[in-house]
Amino acid sequence: LTCFILGSGRYFLNWGKGDDLGWLGYFIGRSVKIQQLDIWRLLEDDEGRQQIDAFFDCLARNQSIRGISCTELGDYGPTTLLRALGNWSQLEELVYSRNNLGPNGCFVLGTLLESGACKLKELWLYNDNIGDDGVAALASGLRSIAPSLKTLGLPDNSIGNDGLSALVAALESCTGLEILDLSDNDFSLAAAGLGSLSDWLQAAVWNLNALSLRSCGIDDEGLQSLANGATNYCKDLDLSGNNSITVLGLRRLSTSLQSDSCRLENLDLGWMDIGDDGAEVLARGLIGNKVLIRMHLCGEGEGEGEDDDIAITPAGWSAFSPVLCDTSSVNNTYLSNHTIQ
Repeated sequence: LTCFILGSGRYFLNWGKGDDLGWLGYFIGRSVKIQQLDIWRLLEDDEGRQQIDAFFDCLARNQSIRGISCTELGDYGPTTLLRALGNWSQLEELVYSRNNLGPNGCFVLGTLLESGACKLKELWLYNDNIGDDGVAALASGLRSIAPSLKTLGLPDNSIGNDGLSALVAALESCTGLEILDLSDNDFSLAAAGLGSLSDWLQAAVWNLNALSLRSCGIDDEGLQSLANGATNYCKDLDLSGNNSITVLGLRRLSTSLQSDSCRLENLDLGWMDIGDDGAEVLARGLIGNKVLIRMHLCGEGEGEGEDDDIAITPAGWSAFSPVLCDTSSVNNTYLSNHTIQ
């Protein structure tokens, strides 16, 4: 054991070679106070695997932990832990990060969820090499926890069009979903999948609070497929870092912002080559919009030079002035956009 911190009912574990995890697993397994467990890094040699088995065998007896976060558990740890969670009916939050789950690990996780052993409210799989096949393997499990699932994050998992389409099909019964994060996947050829996502949003009887599609390689065709559903049925939309979107795609987004059905309150378009023409198009989208509070257009910095990342000059920024405060007449001033902050 190289790092063990106890505070406010929260443990952080990071162990090295030769440590005896059995007693620690026994202690945690019997605890009725611990609600959150974080595990970082596991050994991959034979001795390390024996320690892992001993730890998880005891850990499986715990009935108080509500959330578990696991990072870099190697090739052996991730699926071993998932099998140990079969008795954790109380588990509400599962976070896996950089564990190389792959399709096989997703099958194990999907089987666990499909068994009804736990009804997760929050599931995050960060950079776990899932791919399209992994999403398909996970789909049945997602359907099983649909009534309880509030947050789903699958960022940076090499998911493409087929995976996105499979995910949308699996989410059809997720009536309580509030947050969906698909950032850093590859949707450059996923116009069909993004269209399915838009259709899912529009057909649903619920409203998604936040949808993140940051740095997904979305182009104009993809944005055109997505725009209606995303603007009319989400409160927060993150499209930052999608540098393939041009004025053509922004024009479709602008039209959606002007719709009376627009529900969007926060829109992030940072780290994109918007340019003066794009700024003018977006400014027109604010005319008559009564719900959008924040539009983020800045680049990486927050000071001098930040506008260079999005290629907007003072001429482009000036397009927003008459929209936000048209001083040509008293009536036009009254009709200006006073919602955006």
